[in-house]
Amino acid sequence: MNLEKKLLTGIGLAAVMWVLTGCVTEPSALTGEKKSYGYTWQQELEIGKSSDRELIREMGLYPDDALSKYVTEVGERVLAQSNLREPDTPEIYRDLEFTFRVMDSPVVNAFALPGGFVYVTRGLLAHLNNEAQLAVVLGHEITHVAARHASQQALKQQWGQIGLVAGAVIGQGITGNENFADQFLGLGVSVFQMLTLKYGRDAERESDIYGVEYSAKAGYAVGESAEFFNSLGRISEKSGQRLPTWQSSHPDPGERESRINRLAMEMKQKYGDLKVGEAEYLNRIDGLVLGENPRQGVALRGKFYHPDLDFQFDVPEGWRVKNEAGRVTLVDSLGRGIVIFSSGEGNTPEDAARSFVASSQVQPIRSESSTLGGNPGYVIESVVSTSNGPVAMRNEFFTYKNSVFSFLSYASSTEIDAYRPAFEQISGSFEPIQESSIRNLQPARLKVVTADREGAFESYLSDLPYGLDKADMAIINQIAVEENVRRGQKLKLVSQ
Repeated sequence: MNLEKKLLTGIGLAAVMWVLTGCVTEPSALTGEKKSYGYTWQQELEIGKSSDRELIREMGLYPDDALSKYVTEVGERVLAQSNLREPDTPEIYRDLEFTFRVMDSPVVNAFALPGGFVYVTRGLLAHLNNEAQLAVVLGHEITHVAARHASQQALKQQWGQIGLVAGAVIGQGITGNENFADQFLGLGVSVFQMLTLKYGRDAERESDIYGVEYSAKAGYAVGESAEFFNSLGRISEKSGQRLPTWQSSHPDPGERESRINRLAMEMKQKYGDLKVGEAEYLNRIDGLVLGENPRQGVALRGKFYHPDLDFQFDVPEGWRVKNEAGRVTLVDSLGRGIVIFSSGEGNTPEDAARSFVASSQVQPIRSESSTLGGNPGYVIESVVSTSNGPVAMRNEFFTYKNSVFSFLSYASSTEIDAYRPAFEQISGSFEPIQESSIRNLQPARLKVVTADREGAFESYLSDLPYGLDKADMAIINQIAVEENVRRGQKLKLVSQ
């Protein structure tokens, strides 16, 4: 049981609600033929805009305008060759503007929202070797939007509420389950439903086929992407679980690699030798943050630290920590005691408390002024009814360095007394970072180098940062650990 998801969705935090009134028949952007969808094209546009704002808040944008501009340029080049830009495409689609974003996440992900929103993570960019591979990934996601796969799948699901769609992604959640929705616990019922939506294999194959053709027409050597799909299989094998980025509904990475190679030969016969774009791509990702960024929060030695915001607090023994752009979530080993640290909406703790009560529709049984770590605060306590029984909730709002933050803690009413000491330990230990070495932590970054000698790839690897090993670096470079590299070959290594 994931109590956290049930409570958050139950009180409706940041929900985006859309009512599915029935089947909608509109022309396909790919074929022009009439098809049935779960919601209208206009609804898709609105869903994309609303959900994009929430997604940015949850994941965060990668702070590199030049890299974002580059991804957009490649995306627009591929988009220009898509069915959406054909003169005989139904008019409602032809003027659709796309938004391409780079998300600040180490997870290898690419996904799309209805209405023209396409996302790649810095984790995915680190695993690509050239511009051609990026083009095929973007072409795949463009096809999901153009084919309206999410709308078709939502119709099959027969849901009554429509929200965020991120169909090509799944991630490892804090509970240890392979569930992408765990990355976005605060998005509400409708968002949670749509994040668990899975496209069928036919939709994924269609996106592969059209994405490859769009990329080839844009001038890219699409056969390069086969190596990336091979890397996806290696990530899956190394982790011992289904790959985060491509769900079980996706074709097997080996199957996709074979199909991409076949399509690449067809495209080469049709369009000739095409662009790889290795040097330009590697130049763009040189210096990319690799893995978790400790500046944005890190759990070490029984504490959670946030160097950029200069605070720390205790993590009880055995508790797991999930750090996101919008919150830090702590869960005990049984998944029954939960604490969420996040920013509050308001200029004062009391304002933030009122905003929380209004948005979540909880009924406080106690609310009063308080202090936390010597900082002025305001606390609310309530009991929330859920399908699993009553849940005791406490939200402590407080001011720190001219900003308002909160610790939201909860457990079932029957277990709250057992969890209260841990809850108090977490919030009561909040204070500025005490160690200068922690305050000055810096992230690992990709460093693109030119091999100065021939030798095994592993001979170039030394002093890797925590969380990265030789196998990880080999996968990032799309090479084997023991494979020989040639003099002059470009390599992606690590600098700190």
